[in-house]
Amino acid sequence: MNRTVARVVRAALGGMLIATGIGLGAFNAWWFALVVGVPVIILGMSAVPRATRTSELPVFRRGGSAQAIGIDVEALTRSSLSAGDLQPTMLTATIHPPDDTAYRARWITSMSRGHAQSLIGGASNTLRRVDLPDRDAREIPEFDDQPGRRAVLYPAVTAIAAGLLLVGVPGSAWDIDLSLPSVAESVGIGDGPMTPTDLASRTRDVLTHIAGIGPTASDSILTISLDDDTSRAEVYDPTTGQAILLWKYGGRGWQDPQRTPTVKRRPDTFRADEIAGTDVTAMATTMQSRLGPAGEDLDLTDFTINRPVRGHPVALVGGFGDSGIPDIHIAGRPDGTVADFFDPGDFDTSFRLARAALAEANLAADRDNLRRFEIRGTAPNTPTMYAGRIQSSGGVLIEYTEPGRSGTVTVVPGEFPEVAEYPGTSQGSFSFDDVSPEVFEAVREEAMARGGVDAFDREAVDIQMTSIFQTDGRPVIQVELARESASAGTYSVDGEFVEAGH
Repeated sequence: MNRTVARVVRAALGGMLIATGIGLGAFNAWWFALVVGVPVIILGMSAVPRATRTSELPVFRRGGSAQAIGIDVEALTRSSLSAGDLQPTMLTATIHPPDDTAYRARWITSMSRGHAQSLIGGASNTLRRVDLPDRDAREIPEFDDQPGRRAVLYPAVTAIAAGLLLVGVPGSAWDIDLSLPSVAESVGIGDGPMTPTDLASRTRDVLTHIAGIGPTASDSILTISLDDDTSRAEVYDPTTGQAILLWKYGGRGWQDPQRTPTVKRRPDTFRADEIAGTDVTAMATTMQSRLGPAGEDLDLTDFTINRPVRGHPVALVGGFGDSGIPDIHIAGRPDGTVADFFDPGDFDTSFRLARAALAEANLAADRDNLRRFEIRGTAPNTPTMYAGRIQSSGGVLIEYTEPGRSGTVTVVPGEFPEVAEYPGTSQGSFSFDDVSPEVFEAVREEAMARGGVDAFDREAVDIQMTSIFQTDGRPVIQVELARESASAGTYSVDGEFVEAGH
């Protein structure tokens, strides 16, 4: 590639990088402009070629091959404006092309100090054929001819490339939607936490915008999500099977809709009228009250509306946390019902909610239809005896089996009870009435004493009554607390210690 062409390409690429940095900085938060936009602009400026006294001059190189052309140097004038190794140098020489008439030429080249000293010491030298000066040159070169027009060529190319990119790309393309507002607020940047009173107006604003994109959009909503600075929605397009993304960040207004592939279909959608009568402000207030005294220091960080499971009611989920980071999520339903948020380590509450969930699943509490009943706490140091639905969230898990149906019932803090069924049946080993919070409490106390577990870790408990993996098929109680292996033990259904470990 010609040297000038290569530098023009560099100038164009530099202009595109500068335009990218400007676009990202202009259409995103100021901190994003500082962290991303400014470095991209600096990178673009560093890529633009700079026209100097030697940048546009060919570098003097001797011919080292059999095809090299002989020259006899008659005069050498070297610039003395700087002490650099490469300096503009004027050569006057006679060129001796093979099988052709010799000719005299004068030209300026960028010559190293070593080559200059070599030519002064010996006039005969060689040049590569590509470096030969023009035989028919009429103008006598001068040192002040450089860099000449090149001084404006590269900046002009850079400016044109940057201008075309900025004018040709719409503003919405520069708006990066990566949940960056939440990141900003996690380091103390933002306009303040969202409050329950914001929800009603912001939800109406989203629904109004959805209605404006098409006559069927309000009947095909996939999700609505709100956080401190951003309102988002996904709408299913039944004609293409794509999702239409809508979002509004801060005070910038709604951006141009974007389409994206999705695996979701019409059964995953909900209609606007399904939540039209929901008092989301009252719901968010109720959610926060369910957190008890601990919730007083937490802020509402996000609010999401979707249909999480086909055939199930629409869920409205509020996230609560500190510094913009949600730690707790509580679900609600369009009729205003809010899920219970509880500490699984409170056995009385866990048993009460488990009994209600069994009744809702049409499972009798006095029938031998259980194979496993587990309660796992939510403390960070709670052990995990077996992988399953509550291994990360904590809560209550019931594994049932009876003629014609088998599955699990889970009750997770902040969520509504969930029933999952799977093929196959087996023989149940015990009934829910065979388990009691009093026996679980007695087992916990004995395990704490045996393992030396502190009283403040009593809620970091994983305890279950199970017949799974028992050779005789009889149920036992297994327990472990605070990831203290010395507390792990197996007990009889009456709470008598059987052996260490589980």
